[in-house]
Amino acid sequence: MIKLVAIDIDGTLVNEEKVVTKNVHEAIQRAIDQGVKIVLCTGRPIEGIRPYLEELGLQNEEDYVISHNGACITRTDTNEVVVDVPMKLEDIKELYEFGKNYPPDICVLNEEHFYMIFPKGTDPDIDESLIDESNTINMDLETISIEELTEESHLLKLLYFGEKEEVNVIEQALPEEYRDRFYVVRSQEYLIEVMVQNTNKGTALEKLADHLGFTMDEVMAIGDGENDYEMIEAAGLGVVMDNGTHRLKGIANEITLSNEKDGVAHAFEKWVLK
Repeated sequence: MIKLVAIDIDGTLVNEEKVVTKNVHEAIQRAIDQGVKIVLCTGRPIEGIRPYLEELGLQNEEDYVISHNGACITRTDTNEVVVDVPMKLEDIKELYEFGKNYPPDICVLNEEHFYMIFPKGTDPDIDESLIDESNTINMDLETISIEELTEESHLLKLLYFGEKEEVNVIEQALPEEYRDRFYVVRSQEYLIEVMVQNTNKGTALEKLADHLGFTMDEVMAIGDGENDYEMIEAAGLGVVMDNGTHRLKGIANEITLSNEKDGVAHAFEKWVLK
């Protein structure tokens, strides 16, 4: 019996217009009324999740959200951060030194700030697509030099952000040792995310399920992207959207409809709702 459902946001919970459809909303509310715990589990920071928490009523006692691909778990009724895994400043600097030789922009985030890093003494050229990303995650884009960052910046992940072809180039150039030392994921065509090793949606979901007293057999996870891989793998029932990646579908227990066809609602009807 499913007691906890972890749901990715982009490409899963919402359609391509970033809207939770009526059918998806109703299915989630029925599951909540049935006593099922709902946890949004996303690469977004908390500010980019908050509108959906409010819309779905997921800010009650013992409600939680997993943000930054698992680097942060927050209790939503109190905003208490129960788990966070910041990166070391020396690692941020190393990843920046590597990445500055390639076209993609380099950004870093914590729960309060979305920074684009630029060379000190230069005028940053901010691409419109990066502004669009800041709007999507509901955070102002700020600029900062690498010298201005400190350990107190408490940064949760670094991004290489650019056009698909540009990101392809830097992905191919990434030293293999980086994949051993960090969690590296191409979460979107335009985006590579780098975090502390063994920090991902799957490990965060396991921590949260244990905290709430659920076994992983009682957990369903729904996702579509490469950053959902560990979450789908960890859950007792891993459900992948029809619009999901080929690699993700390869480990799915079940496939649901696409995010344009209310795939989350379909999954709830089939495997959660009585």
